[in-house]
Amino acid sequence: MKETFKISVKDLISVSLRKGDLLQGYVSRTRALDGIREHTRIQSLRPEHYKKEVPVSFRIEMDHFILEIFGRADGILESKNTLLVEEIKTCRNAPDKMVSDPSLLHMAQLKCYGYMILKEKNLEKITLQLTYVQVSSKKTAQIKTDYTADELKLFFDPLISHYTTILKNQANWHLIRNRSIESLPFPYEDFREGQRQLAESVYKIIKNEKILFARAPTGTGKTIATLFPAIKSLGLGQIDKLFYLTAKTVGKTVAAKALTDMRDKGLRLKSISFTAKQKICFVSDDTCDMETCSYARDYYTRLRPAMAEVYKHDAFDQDLIEELATKHHLCPFELSLDISLVCDVIICDLNYCFDPRVYLKQYFDQNFSNISFLIDEAHNLPDRLRSMYSADLLKTDVLKIQRLVRKTLPEISKTLIAINRYLLKMKKDCMENQSDFMEFNELPQDFLTTLKEFARKTDLWLDQNQESVIRPDLLTFYFTVSIFLTIATYFDSNYKFYVQRMGESDLCARLFCMDPSPVFSNLIKRSRSCILFSATLVPIDYYKDILFDSSINPFSTVLPSPFPKENFGLFVYSSIKTTYRERSWSYDDIAHVITDIVNSKTGNYMVYFPSYAYMNRVVQILEKSHALSKIIVQTPNMTEPLRQEFLDAFIHAAPITGFAVMGGIFGEGIDLFGEQLIGAIIISVAVPQVCPERDLIKDYYDGLDSSGFFKSYQMPGFNRVMQAAGRVIRTRTDKGVVVLIDERFARRDYQSLFPHEWQDYAVVSTAPELKNRLSDFWKCHARDMELEN
Repeated sequence: MKETFKISVKDLISVSLRKGDLLQGYVSRTRALDGIREHTRIQSLRPEHYKKEVPVSFRIEMDHFILEIFGRADGILESKNTLLVEEIKTCRNAPDKMVSDPSLLHMAQLKCYGYMILKEKNLEKITLQLTYVQVSSKKTAQIKTDYTADELKLFFDPLISHYTTILKNQANWHLIRNRSIESLPFPYEDFREGQRQLAESVYKIIKNEKILFARAPTGTGKTIATLFPAIKSLGLGQIDKLFYLTAKTVGKTVAAKALTDMRDKGLRLKSISFTAKQKICFVSDDTCDMETCSYARDYYTRLRPAMAEVYKHDAFDQDLIEELATKHHLCPFELSLDISLVCDVIICDLNYCFDPRVYLKQYFDQNFSNISFLIDEAHNLPDRLRSMYSADLLKTDVLKIQRLVRKTLPEISKTLIAINRYLLKMKKDCMENQSDFMEFNELPQDFLTTLKEFARKTDLWLDQNQESVIRPDLLTFYFTVSIFLTIATYFDSNYKFYVQRMGESDLCARLFCMDPSPVFSNLIKRSRSCILFSATLVPIDYYKDILFDSSINPFSTVLPSPFPKENFGLFVYSSIKTTYRERSWSYDDIAHVITDIVNSKTGNYMVYFPSYAYMNRVVQILEKSHALSKIIVQTPNMTEPLRQEFLDAFIHAAPITGFAVMGGIFGEGIDLFGEQLIGAIIISVAVPQVCPERDLIKDYYDGLDSSGFFKSYQMPGFNRVMQAAGRVIRTRTDKGVVVLIDERFARRDYQSLFPHEWQDYAVVSTAPELKNRLSDFWKCHARDMELEN
């Protein structure tokens, strides 16, 4: 069966003929809407038998594939002896100037429609009319030309030849790729326990176009267990492209290594790892001004030779993309987006698929539906989605822009004054109610109307003023207002609008997504199948409820731990209270317990706290007592070199005790093997600090099913505990202990959350009892080592 490729006329023209600069990130919404209105107006002026918005298509059968070209002509006027095809374009310049030098792309689009219609109707000649209309004056001008079938064929055939050459290369690549996938063995010596089960589940889910939640404990090898069957599905044509989504840089690294390991076994497959725009940009200026950036100038002219090199490489990482971008003087971020179109696997952050600010429109606005998502560390999704689908405005930002434009742009300034007036009223209401926080179930329509008026006027000005010195700041704030208005379209019972005082002078107005399930239930339809997996995706029903509404019925699987249970010692120390009110009484006791645990066996330990303040108070006591040989402490906002220095200490500076915050950069996603980490001490159940947003979530779910505290506070905190505990025991030969310090860990509601591999825990209530238990654990393993030797 021949593979079928589909492409729109517009995209065909872009691929074959596009030259020149990258477009500025800003595209006028007003001009787009005005363009639609002018199209409709011009069409209404045509004769009665004029046909509007006519679908056209053309099918070409090649030796190894089929090409289907589709589009929609603005209008067709057919009479007894002639047939006229019209394309309508809006313009800012005078229409008569436009027709004297029409756009190459506009004429090419019209010629393609003309040839496709001519062939469909088996005609020998046709009349093509390109009409330009100036939105501001409503003036029009036309260029009308008669073409024969042979003349249009001379234009059309080279376009098709260029594109089919690309498709032939792609088809040949797919043949090479699919043959390699067919013969690809599992890249490691054998499946680990649970790994085959997960791989089989993933394959079936993709084949049957379903959704799967997979709880895969540390050591399962979940990355290869999801990628391997997904790539097998790719080779069978069940999917066209695979997105591996992860919230952490380390997740990208592990996925890339899994692909490398499969390539070592003969796999031929093109993959790309996206790097954030700010990290890969060659220009230090954060404004990303495509009007002045030399890497954006003439981008499309230089892109073709760069893309010709793509077939020489299989794995596109940051280094290779930067090398190609430097060689051809191209924007590296935009180049990575273009390269991704010919890649089979895309490794990227969640926001490229889900965030309304930055998602990849070339995939998800074009019905590119034959995609599968592999979502790693899926326990991060609820809070990430809440963040993506919330938006805020700060009063100080409104005033800053108002001062910027008040002399030069009085009409825009008036709208900003009105926005500020509303925020000022909200601030006064807070003060009168003696509260810093006010919530609302409904959107303030007068406020939204004012924001829309600002957006409309600013949009018009931005469209006509490309080089003003105030443009960058105004454009940034315009985007802030635009995303606020975009998020407002999602507002429903799962949202709250609130205002919150920020100190004495500022106020934040925020649209807050309490429940992401209605949003994510639609977003997930961007893929044909989806696998969500994590070591701490437990209880799975919690994630089903919080991510999907009742219209989605995902499958689930829970895998056993592949590690010997006797290698892991879990102890609950239940005699210390660590609640916020009582923790000040716990500092000395916790310092003593930490000392006992670390001294039970010489080695590397990590101590996790719920906050920096709590951690630092205990660290001060330990430093004064000199009870521990060497201490290293996490600090806020650590740079990449400092983070690496922290981790390197566990490899090169043993024995060492590290102190870190749960939910932070060292609380998940780090791999320390064997003697690099033999124990983790976890202080408290990590319930998030009480705050207005957490309380909104709590009240919302209490109203649904009385699960508010569990979903807003208990479960997010306990997930941090599980992630921290998961830093110990990373391989089958690792041996280590985890000590949970908080009386709440001994309660039934928390113990019911313990994953299966934690079921052999021991509750201890005194320091001597804990020391004895730890001593017994380490003596047991010392005897085992003697027997092995």
